[in-house]
Amino acid sequence: MEIKILVDNTAKGKFLAQSGFSAIIKDEDSKVLFDCGQNDYVLENNLKLMNEEDDFDAVIFSHGHYDHTDGFTYFIEKYGENLDIPIYIHKSAFVDRYHGDRYIGIDENIRNFLKSYKNLKLVEDPVKISENLIISGTIPRNNFYEREDFEKVENGQKTDDIIIDDMFVIVKDIILSGCTHSGVINCVEYAKTLNEVNGIIGGFHMGIASENYINQVKDYLKTQNFRLISPMHCTGFNATKELSDMAGFKFGHVGSVFEI
Repeated sequence: MEIKILVDNTAKGKFLAQSGFSAIIKDEDSKVLFDCGQNDYVLENNLKLMNEEDDFDAVIFSHGHYDHTDGFTYFIEKYGENLDIPIYIHKSAFVDRYHGDRYIGIDENIRNFLKSYKNLKLVEDPVKISENLIISGTIPRNNFYEREDFEKVENGQKTDDIIIDDMFVIVKDIILSGCTHSGVINCVEYAKTLNEVNGIIGGFHMGIASENYINQVKDYLKTQNFRLISPMHCTGFNATKELSDMAGFKFGHVGSVFEI
């Protein structure tokens, strides 16, 4: 199997970088898109630069934040109602979301398209969509993790948003995460109840994390003896630097290819 990073905050060579995340998951007979980045321009151009077609067998959204969903505009504009592949998203992903006064939820046009989409798969419990690909569903939060001050609108009022729709996928034996809003330790511990796990790549959501929490995550990961650790997107410079001396560490960016 192969995971190819399509959108990320950093890029190498000819590829385009943008805050957000998207990855292509290839198996022998399938090609799945995990997240779409934050706009169609970057998604489309990185596909072209990688000589990748948009012939996906499914799309999976990790959660309902714009920098993981709004690149889906590409598929709406190109295929519209002719699009007919399974799209997996958590059932709680469609709320209005804010970080301070800034709207950070799914674009309204995308949200409306998905809500009426004939092949939409609403997820809450784990879903095994192929022999080598499992969608986590809702992640239990039994271990400490640091949160940001995200909010959502319910009944006309802003309330705390813990981003309950946060999900990862297990690709063979590697966790692929969009943002890990549930906390790295919670994600790994839950993944181990679903499948054998030997690594984690994607966003670790530690961009503004305390030094104590970064060290807690590092100490935990040391106990896992993973063969692959690749923090990207929202992990942040300080956390990435701290994790970079670990066995299995690989710096990830747009254009990175992981053979699983």
